[in-house]
Order: sequence, then C-alpha cells, then structure tokens
Amino acid sequence: MRSWISQRGFDSTIKSEIMRNIDQRFEEDEDVYVENLIPDLPPDLQNNVKRHLCLNLLKNLKFVKDNGLAAKHEQLLLKICDSLKPKFYKEHCYIVQEGDPIDAVFLITEGTVWTCTSSSNGGKDSQHAERLEKNFFGEELLEWVMKSYSADMYNLSKLPIYSKTLKTHTKVEAFVLMASDLKQIWHSKLSQFGPEELQSQAASRVQRIWRGHRDHPKTDGAVVESKEPSILQRI
Repeated sequence: MRSWISQRGFDSTIKSEIMRNIDQRFEEDEDVYVENLIPDLPPDLQNNVKRHLCLNLLKNLKFVKDNGLAAKHEQLLLKICDSLKPKFYKEHCYIVQEGDPIDAVFLITEGTVWTCTSSSNGGKDSQHAERLEKNFFGEELLEWVMKSYSADMYNLSKLPIYSKTLKTHTKVEAFVLMASDLKQIWHSKLSQFGPEELQSQAASRVQRIWRGHRDHPKTDGAVVESKEPSILQRI
C-alpha cells in the first residue's frame, strides 16, 4: 500500500487520509484490495485521488485541447474526473476489441497496453500495433456525445465503434469514463441554457440549411452553411 501511494506522487494530506482510511478498514476486519485501493476509499477522497491521477491526462485529450475545455470549463473536467470508474486488468487480456461499440473512454494511469489495428493493404491483411503508457483510448466518444444532435445520443441507442483492439501487456490500472456518465454530465451542462436556448440553436440550424439550399440551387444538393458557432463553442 505504501508503495502504491508513494509511486503516484500524492501530497502529504492525501497520503495521510488514504492510510487513515485503510488502517480503519483493517481494524474493522474489512477486506482491502491492495492492488487498487481507490474503491475502498470514501467518495470525497476517491474524487481527490482521481483528480490527482487523471485530470492532466484528461486535459491532454485532443478533443479537450481543440475546444479549449481545459481553459474555459475546468469544472466540467472535474465532474468528468469524479465520474471515472477505477479498473484493474491482469496482463495479456483484452479490454476492448476492434468493432466493439465505443461505450467508454480509457485513461491508462499505470502499466502498458497495446493497441492493434487490422487493415486491408492491397488485398493482404496487415497488423499495426502501438504501445501506450499513461495514455488514453476511445476519446472519439467525447466528440460523439458533445457534438451530436441526433436522437441516438440522448438514449445511446447507437454508438460509434472502436477502430482498434486494446490489450494489456502488463498489469494495468485504468480509469474508465462510461458513455452514460458522460451523457449525463453533458446534459447537465446544456441544461444551464434551458429549452429556449437549445430550441433557438436547432431552429437557427434549420434556417441556415434552408437559406443555403435557396441561395445555392445549383450545387447538386450540397448545402453551404454559415460558420455560426456551435453550442459547445459558445459555452
């Protein structure tokens, strides 16, 4: 336990809180999963640990950086951190396989995983593998949930699929952001605008499509839309 704590660079306050809570569980003769202590901690301490381990990884996601979420919406990222589920995987096991639905984003905080892609190259199958350490996988889910306007996103009846297989090489500690949790957090963020704001955004989008079709009748069905910022950009 002390090794697990020291390797993750916690400050002295978090260290002492973790040890106090684990000591208490031992005194009460409670089981402790020593390879992953986080589920045994109280909720507030769990959140502090997850933020310490995962916030910087989350800020490095391409979607987060491209949309300036780290600078403008850190509270949103903190809520995402709090919703992460700690997972522990044994060596040489599959986490997801190519073609599975993207129902989670994985933040790898300890251990090594391989991502493998099969593709057709001149009629022959070729394999491509990439080694990941303290990295992430499945970030396409963020873009799909946060930018989708379809009804599928609201009930998760359809999901994009993984284009790669994720397999552990060593024992792996990871934190998983589930699609359902991300949807709930994002809907909570959008609710700040109220139904009028969202309806106005949808109506504006329909009007732009209609105007584009009217003003460009000879574009073989192509529609030219104005570059009005999306709700994501506006918040």
